[in-house]
Amino acid sequence: MKTVIGKTVGIAIALVGLLLGSPAYADSISYTVGGWSGQFPGSVTPPAGATWGTDGYPGDTVELQTYTGTLTLASGTYYQKINTLLWTIDYTYGGTSVPWGNMDFTFDALRNMSFNGGPSGAIEQSGQLVSGWENDSLGFSDGSTVSFVVSGYRIDITPLGLAQVDGANFSGDNPWTQPNRDVLAKFEVTAVPDAGSTLTLLGLALIGLCGMTRRFQVI
Repeated sequence: MKTVIGKTVGIAIALVGLLLGSPAYADSISYTVGGWSGQFPGSVTPPAGATWGTDGYPGDTVELQTYTGTLTLASGTYYQKINTLLWTIDYTYGGTSVPWGNMDFTFDALRNMSFNGGPSGAIEQSGQLVSGWENDSLGFSDGSTVSFVVSGYRIDITPLGLAQVDGANFSGDNPWTQPNRDVLAKFEVTAVPDAGSTLTLLGLALIGLCGMTRRFQVI
């Protein structure tokens, strides 16, 4: 009798494993990443006699535009867009010593992220802007991984950095708008089994198999 029960339990667990492991229809969910912006004038106030005047050195503007995308809810790793990077170069005053050296600006771009208006949190990554005498450059580092649980899946999101690049567009008068760049993130999606559902499936499988066992014994 013990052998029959042991075999029954083993078969039930195997059936539950097959049910939990069987591929389900891949659903999708929308996500929204908020925006961020900053302006970076030099630390020295331009004097009245400066070439472009006291108000003529506003510094560069960096902006991450709000973005809404769609993510497939199926276990796997995905690389998807989270923001659009906008960068405008303008004059930055670096002092009376001409030509002046590079001015380094480091910043943290913190923005909100949400899924279908439900689970929400913050993602963050640091950036570096270098304002030089002849050109400026801008780049971003990888951000820290942030986790969300959405509709039975854990989603680990890591913002990906952007290489430090120099300004490329200086046509016309200032300010000079630079080419837009996509900011991406790595989305690692993992199914999170529900303990209550697992126990229910196991119980139903045991009941069904025990019934089968009794029928076999009667026959």
